Amino acid sequence: MLFNSHIFILLFLPLLLAGWYFLNWKKKFQLAQGYLIGMSLWFYAYANLQYLWLLLFSCLIGWLLSCVPEKISSEKGKKVLTGVGCVFHLGLLGYFKYSNFFLENLNTVFHTDFPMLQILLPVGISFYTFQQLAYLIDRCRGDAPRDSFFDYLTFMVYFPQLLQGPILLRSEFMGQLKEPERRRFHAERFSEGIQFFVFGLAKKVLLADTLAKAVNYGYSNVSMLDSISALLLAVGYLTELYFDFSGYCDMGRGIAHMLGMELPVNFDSPYKASNIIEFWKRWHITLNRFLRKYVYIPLGGNRKGAARMYLNLFMVFLISGIWHGAGWNFVLWGALHGMLYLVTRAWQLRQP
Repeated sequence: MLFNSHIFILLFLPLLLAGWYFLNWKKKFQLAQGYLIGMSLWFYAYANLQYLWLLLFSCLIGWLLSCVPEKISSEKGKKVLTGVGCVFHLGLLGYFKYSNFFLENLNTVFHTDFPMLQILLPVGISFYTFQQLAYLIDRCRGDAPRDSFFDYLTFMVYFPQLLQGPILLRSEFMGQLKEPERRRFHAERFSEGIQFFVFGLAKKVLLADTLAKAVNYGYSNVSMLDSISALLLAVGYLTELYFDFSGYCDMGRGIAHMLGMELPVNFDSPYKASNIIEFWKRWHITLNRFLRKYVYIPLGGNRKGAARMYLNLFMVFLISGIWHGAGWNFVLWGALHGMLYLVTRAWQLRQP
């Protein structure tokens, strides 16, 4: 189900808001939370019911793993648990997202004939995989208390951010969920949510979807393009991509506001950035936060000398490229951004 679809705007959203505020008004807080889970699962299952079971299975195993850290006294044991969680969650992501990419390259290099797998990529798996990893790592570090499966499931399937982010941390969601004041209807907060939603809807429908028609036509007739047209096509694609993603996140923030909660900002006018470093502070902010906190810093960050820092930064961008998609174009995209980031960082460090 898409935020800009008729069924969402005319049926799903009114039912969600009416049920949420009615149950909270009656002080049926647990029932209201269960209603939110049920509506989120309906939202996710609308496109493909079979992957609802994958999401629930992933959440169940993720929660069971998160219950273990208190039973482990040694740091080594907690690191092993973190490794097990990474193998499980990244294994699921790898199977569904990268299996055919791996088989295709295996066939090309070794001249084998392995058939491609008939699998569809589950919607949102890249986002909820990273969100569950962040939760488990925080638990193993002692940065997050243990939650019930009911609360954990609410956090993981919360539909305003389930399909396209932002990638939430437990610390910025669970407190809001448990705050009684946020269960009450506030006209000002609700109106802010409507504004966010309408602006995001305009980005998506009026700008992104309109640009997509021209962009798709251009890519289907590449051989007919001259240099100027090719440049305009590239700019059009970049603009379409931004307004599609940013618009969707704005709509998600608006829905969260209508429910009395807030989602973190995921985009901050990235095309206004003056260099690549500033760009990556403005583009997909929560993904960059995840990679910095759970990849860059554990690799050593800038604590082990300049050479190691540059290698760590490059690895982060390579992972970011691979996370975005299964293809050598995404690997190259991540590598190019990484190299440009390193050059810019080195130049800045040399300035007085």
